[in-house]
Amino acid sequence: MVNPYEERIGSLRDPDREYRATFRFLVVLAAIVLIFYILFTQIFIGVQVVGASMQPTLHDGDYLFVDTTASIERGDIVVLSAQVHGQAADEDGYSWIIKRVVGLPGDSIRAEGGVLYRKEAGEAEYTAVDEPYLGEEWTRYAYIAPVTVGEGEIYVMGDNRNNSQDSRELGPQPVEHVVGVVTGWSLAAKDALSGIFGLFARNTA
Repeated sequence: MVNPYEERIGSLRDPDREYRATFRFLVVLAAIVLIFYILFTQIFIGVQVVGASMQPTLHDGDYLFVDTTASIERGDIVVLSAQVHGQAADEDGYSWIIKRVVGLPGDSIRAEGGVLYRKEAGEAEYTAVDEPYLGEEWTRYAYIAPVTVGEGEIYVMGDNRNNSQDSRELGPQPVEHVVGVVTGWSLAAKDALSGIFGLFARNTA
């Protein structure tokens, strides 16, 4: 039979037990807060889309998280720091932009009639890139002379090809300027995230 006074007797024998339990709770709570702080300030960074350069995939005001540790693959949406004309910039003249990776180091890129062609590193022939994410017909800068992406660079374009400053004007961008890769889970939940966290995001265009 359980002694109903056992806990009371134990607390009288060890008056510091309650303080130790409270201290352990506070330590665990502080550790959890620290983990979340590191996770969402160093690994996952919140950004908010400004403008229409990634429509119809992303819209003005969409909130997303980028993974700063992810490797970059063709088709990924990335946030990177670039020198873009006519856009708010930091003291070094750089702005955060959000674009899609269409070429990796060693790839060759060209376009004709609004169709993007890519010859991946090590391949002999160009093939048309399947781009189901594009919206309206691509007419602006619809011709791209063949360009080979250099070592340590990526070729990026907005999904809204008619309204995007990207590698067609800015040239291939250094991989080291990539802030992070947009996570799949934040793309799937962007509407909910935009409503909850939108006021606290770093803006991109």
